[in-house]
Amino acid sequence: MKKQRKYLFILFSIPFLMFSNGEKFTHTKQKNIKKTYLVNTDASLAITNSYGSITVIPWDEDKIDLDITIKVSSNNEKWVNQRLNDITVEISALKGLVSAKTIIGNSGSRNNGSNNNFEINYIIKIPRNSNNVNLNNKYGSIICTDLLSSTTIYCKYGKLTLGKLSSNNNDIQIEYCDNSSISYLNNGTITAKYSDLNIQQINKLDLTSDYTDIDIQDANEVKYTSKYGDLNFQNIKNLDGLGNYLKIKVGNLNGNIKINTKYSDILIHTITAKASAVAIVSNYSNSTIGFDENFDFNFDVILSYANLKYSGDLTFINKEETNNTKKYSGYYKKKGSNLIKISSDYGNVSLIKK
Repeated sequence: MKKQRKYLFILFSIPFLMFSNGEKFTHTKQKNIKKTYLVNTDASLAITNSYGSITVIPWDEDKIDLDITIKVSSNNEKWVNQRLNDITVEISALKGLVSAKTIIGNSGSRNNGSNNNFEINYIIKIPRNSNNVNLNNKYGSIICTDLLSSTTIYCKYGKLTLGKLSSNNNDIQIEYCDNSSISYLNNGTITAKYSDLNIQQINKLDLTSDYTDIDIQDANEVKYTSKYGDLNFQNIKNLDGLGNYLKIKVGNLNGNIKINTKYSDILIHTITAKASAVAIVSNYSNSTIGFDENFDFNFDVILSYANLKYSGDLTFINKEETNNTKKYSGYYKKKGSNLIKISSDYGNVSLIKK
């Protein structure tokens, strides 16, 4: 999965590589734009950039501070001068909103027959109680420390590094962003394509992903719609998932899990004693489910062209086995409200006591 995505990343990031390499140039020039605006304590920020980084830092001032560096390098001094003049920043500053947009002009050839480099980097300080932060960046990274504001973030061909997002409203989109990370997400939606994303802690997340690997350490509630990728949840309370061609791995399940999938692998290491329900509908997918010895449950398993493997003292109330279809129901330890319900076609199921 990762290898396929790496090839696609290289293909689509060629424009970026034309402007960012490790070559030493004979001519390098830069210009700086520094602006500080007095704003409302909850003033919002909107930045649109490309070919560079955006860094946002909250501070205890009713000011928005912009520090923008435009740097151009080449072995052709004429090209450097042209390109430096071509790159401008449109800034609008109101009490309630400061916005900035990078404008890259078209005069002169971008490479002029030789290797060149340019980058536009933003460092921005905003009031800690800012209402909204809207960031859009292509061919570069977005870096934010802890934010109280709602966020709208789009990053393509770059990397996302975010601290704690404490708002109830966070909308994040990433494409072709490897090694991206979020420290904490209170509530939000994430749309990810051809990326890697690590999230330390989540309260509530609605995830849509394609060809993306997601690694989550601790989560309260996650709902996903995904295709092609690895989804890892170290500790999670409630998980609701729909998607195909996945590797779904759960370390500790402490609540409910509901999965509908095809052509996938499902591994739940441990259903803890705090959990209550497991519901899996799968096709061409193997499921391996471990359960804590103190988790008592009823089970209802229906298999087509598949087998059930189990360990532990399961009590069977019903067993129906034909050549193609198998139905099992019963309980572990005692009958109760906890339930493991699985329907699997062409995929084996394992229930293993830990």
